[in-house]
Amino acid sequence: MPRVKTIGKREEILEAASRVFAEKEFHEVLIDEVAALAGVGKGTVYRYFRTKEELYFETILQALDDLYALLVRTSSKEVSATRRLERIARETLHFSWQRRHLFSLLQRDEQRFAMREAGLRQRREDIVALIRKAIVDGIEGREFRGIDARIAAELFRGMIRAANFFRSENDSLDYLVTEIVGIFTRGISRRSA
Repeated sequence: MPRVKTIGKREEILEAASRVFAEKEFHEVLIDEVAALAGVGKGTVYRYFRTKEELYFETILQALDDLYALLVRTSSKEVSATRRLERIARETLHFSWQRRHLFSLLQRDEQRFAMREAGLRQRREDIVALIRKAIVDGIEGREFRGIDARIAAELFRGMIRAANFFRSENDSLDYLVTEIVGIFTRGISRRSA
């Protein structure tokens, strides 16, 4: 009799995979490690996910879903558009702080996942829409000057990604958030006295 797949078991495997992929580069990860951490056999992992790439990609999608839910929950509490952008930067950096390797393959080789691009694109668009909404609210509230909110949202997202990718061991979360939001909202030009 074939074993029935359950949502709970799938989530346990994804959680274990998220931890393993966060700690190691993609090519270093063994399905045996994921299975052991999930408390299942290697065959069970392959019953839910046909390949390591499929497991990795589904882990990324789950992480993006979790991040989006976190951003919706936390940024909606902020009234100021600048504070919302700060919250988005802080939560995104905090979320990925210990998951640096999890997103590294995706950033290096997005063509590898072209067949699954629609799911990834939708999740990115959901996150960018939150950023864009904060920017539009800031423009309407005269907190920001009139700018193309679509481009600005992509730039802000890119700043967060770059800070996460290029941060040094000495960089703190607070420092990076301050730099991202400061550069984004005030630019890098000198202000006249």
